[in-house]
Amino acid sequence: MLILAIDTSAVTATAAAAIYEGGEIKKYALTTIHSGLTHSETLFPLIDDVLKGLGKTVGDVQLFAVSAGPGSFTGVRIGVSAVKGLAFDGRPAASVSALEALAENIGAEGVICPLMDARRGVFYNALFRREGGVLTRLTEDRAISAEELSGEIEKIGKVYLCGDGAALYQSLHSGAGVAVPPALCERYQNALSVAVCAARQWEKGQTVDAQTLAPIYLRKPQAEREREERLKKENEK
Repeated sequence: MLILAIDTSAVTATAAAAIYEGGEIKKYALTTIHSGLTHSETLFPLIDDVLKGLGKTVGDVQLFAVSAGPGSFTGVRIGVSAVKGLAFDGRPAASVSALEALAENIGAEGVICPLMDARRGVFYNALFRREGGVLTRLTEDRAISAEELSGEIEKIGKVYLCGDGAALYQSLHSGAGVAVPPALCERYQNALSVAVCAARQWEKGQTVDAQTLAPIYLRKPQAEREREERLKKENEK
């Protein structure tokens, strides 16, 4: 099965084409770009590159996969819209949590803590455990304050951080002493991990069609939150 996976949920844009057979990825082509260009400029060239890397075209794809959030509102929307368009002919799609895909980057055994900066001292986060090579979800995806998360991590004893919010979290809670910082390759989104998560969904019969695919937003956009705050203050006068 040929999987095309993309992730534009953060500043990094990444795409992967992967051949999935016998319960594992046999071959893949992966491209990641962190250049300051917009995802709308870089995404489709990335897709073309990875498909050409395997000698394939979009018509050969049997499963489309996208990191559907949480993350950048604009980035998530671009990625989901792209896959909805590519899968319009009825081919299946997988809606993958950006946080689960980040956790998949970590091969170490133990508790894994992906972090994405949601601004104003809040992080998008979920906790996972890898045991015997199997990744298990411990919490739902959530928006959580740095203080609350720090309390959870201290109780666990040791966690592996990943994601582009890891450095910011450590700067806020450097004294916790239980968080293992990520290597550079574990810090950013990786579309191959999205493909691995999508393959799990395929095996469990959890894929969706293009019409059902939708972004996962854990918070309202900042502009909308600020507008609601202004209206609330005006109503209190």
